[in-house]
Parts: sequence; C-alpha cells; structure tokens
Amino acid sequence: MKHKRLSEEGFGEKGNYTIILPIDQGVEHGPVDAFYATDHLEMLDIDYQVDYIAELLHEGLVGATALPKRTANLLCEKYPHLSKDVIMKLNHGNNLNKNLEPSQAVYASSRDAANMGGVGFTIYPGSSKQDEMINYFGKVQDCKPDNVKSVLWSYPRGGDFDETSLKTIMHAAYIAAQLEPDVIKVKMPTNSNLLEQIIKAACGIPVVFSGGSYTDSSSVLKDAKLIAQAGGYGMIVGRNVFQRKPDEAKELLKEIHAIFGDA
Repeated sequence: MKHKRLSEEGFGEKGNYTIILPIDQGVEHGPVDAFYATDHLEMLDIDYQVDYIAELLHEGLVGATALPKRTANLLCEKYPHLSKDVIMKLNHGNNLNKNLEPSQAVYASSRDAANMGGVGFTIYPGSSKQDEMINYFGKVQDCKPDNVKSVLWSYPRGGDFDETSLKTIMHAAYIAAQLEPDVIKVKMPTNSNLLEQIIKAACGIPVVFSGGSYTDSSSVLKDAKLIAQAGGYGMIVGRNVFQRKPDEAKELLKEIHAIFGDA
C-alpha cells in the first residue's frame, strides 16, 4: 500500500493508507497526564510542540495531525504550507469529573477549519448524549467546505456493554458509516484477530484504528500488522509517538510504515 497525506489526491482510497498523529489528549486527560508524565517533557511547551508536529509532517512520518483549535491555529500560522494536513478536532471531553455521563463539548465549528484539510469529531454511541452528538455532526457535514475531509471518532461509552468487544465496535463502525464521514476511527477490539468484521461493518468507508495508551513498541507493531492484514486504512497514533523520545518515536513510525507498505 502507498502512504497518502491528507492533502494528497487518493487519501482515503483503497490501496493506500495513512498514519495520523492526534495531539488532543491534553483536553481530555490534562496537560500533566498527556505531556508532562512522559519521556518527552518538551511537548508541554506549545512552541516546541508545533515545531515537532511540523517536523514529523515534513519528514513524511505522519500523513496528518489532529489538533484542538488553539494548537491547530498556531501550527497553520507558523507553517501555512502544512495547513491541508491539519485536522481540527471540533469537540472534546475531559475526565475531571468521572462521575458525569460521558459527553463531548463543542469547542470549534467546521468553519473554523475552512483553511485546513479536515475536521475531527467524536460521538459516543450508547451514551445518553449520543443523539446530541450525532445530530451536531450532521451540521458539521452540512457546513464544512467540500474540500475539507471529515474524520469521525466513534467510541461507545456510557452503557451496559463492553466498550471494546468486537460486537460493540462493529456497532460503532456501522453507526458512524451512516453519517458518511470520509474516515472512521474506532478503538482496537479485545479480539483483534477479527478486525475484518469491523471494516465490513463500516460499509466501505475507510477505517483507522486507535493506537491506544502508551505501551511497548512490540505491542504497537503487532496491532499494525493485524490492521494492515485485515485491510484497515491505517492507524491514528498519539501517545505512543509523542510520549516517546523523538528518536524512538521516529523509529517506531518507520517500522509502522514498513508494515503497511508491504501489505
């Protein structure tokens, strides 16, 4: 398969793949958990963070980056030639109060990302807030410019179900597919040997799988092989990249590329 950047023709098409770098965890988990309690302390500095994201894009190690509004705007101001590889994440949750029902607050509109390459949005199927999120994404689709791609995070939460079972994630992919985003993002299921079923449930829309929490390189590469073999469109790898030291992160990304390139 060939690696395609968000800005390139062929992004999202069969025979291609991409690796997306999300750096929006500071809203959900807070800056300490996301950027400070890591091997890469420099990431807490926003100027360094913007430069490092640009470095990974310039080197072709990632095909896009998903960022909250402030970071996305700073990156596009400093590196306008990279703006079409930026996905502005429009909504976010946070875990300051874990007793609250899972939900997402809207921080930006699709119009805010008019000069960028994509918008990102999260829905929580199974949550009491699911209809609100799904309905809002419909407005995102209606309002975004035609040349801006949409990436939909579909994460089942808030119900009496196993959030990472094959059955649940298949359902999440199918719900997301009806909203017709350009790319669907889901988590890896507990039974990762049946990824083909999730991809089929997405009704022909490309599926990228989450890289998950920080873990050892061998586990990330094992997931990459399973995704590539199943026909997944790629990976969205955040903490397993930006929580590592730069040289280790770049080596990991190169190995992921080798896996998908040979698929």
